[in-house]
Amino acid sequence: MLVVSNLDLPKNVQTIKPAEFLASQNKGFTLNLNNGYRYLKTGYYVSMHAEILDNPVIPTSENIIDVNRTPILLLKARKAGIPTLPNLTTSSVKQILAETKFPIVLFAVNPFMYDGYRIAKNRAALYRAVKSLEMNYKFAVCAQPLIGEMLSFKSIFGKCALDENLGRISERVYQVFKIPMCKLHAQRTDKETYLCGFQPLRKEEILPDDLELISAEISEMSRTVTMVG
Repeated sequence: MLVVSNLDLPKNVQTIKPAEFLASQNKGFTLNLNNGYRYLKTGYYVSMHAEILDNPVIPTSENIIDVNRTPILLLKARKAGIPTLPNLTTSSVKQILAETKFPIVLFAVNPFMYDGYRIAKNRAALYRAVKSLEMNYKFAVCAQPLIGEMLSFKSIFGKCALDENLGRISERVYQVFKIPMCKLHAQRTDKETYLCGFQPLRKEEILPDDLELISAEISEMSRTVTMVG
């Protein structure tokens, strides 16, 4: 198994740096471990290079694109049985006002913004949020009703120990998209917890305990790949 990573993993884990892998013709199952799975960034190109080499890879370049487009993330999640809220993708503030009640949580749809979400509680805040997320109205936004408490949490190979419902969402998102590490956004109400969005992790957000968990997951995955091979 080829572990391609920009992280400082424990010494017992053999890794290949992304630049080295991108310059190689290495064949084999590829685990792309990158804190920032973003379109047209290093993590994306690692998966694409693996695919060009005809290597099985986690995550795929398609999944990297899909999780970063909130409407597609929510559509695929909903089809997989993950709870989501109604959402509207539009560049029109008037349409948002006509179809969604305040408060509203908004996510960027443009491919170059990864800094979470905005909450609008009134018309003026909505206009400011949309202008910011749309890069001055060049892209659409994904609007969702805010009916509960917004929560943001790390997901490491589908594991989250903060809460049973969050853990269940984290596991299901990993099963569908196979993103080894990320930040997920959710809403929690008295009755349900809903997936709302995805965000890449910053390198400084990955703690020593996370690295130990990643190391253990790599060891388990390596044994599985060896048995299958």
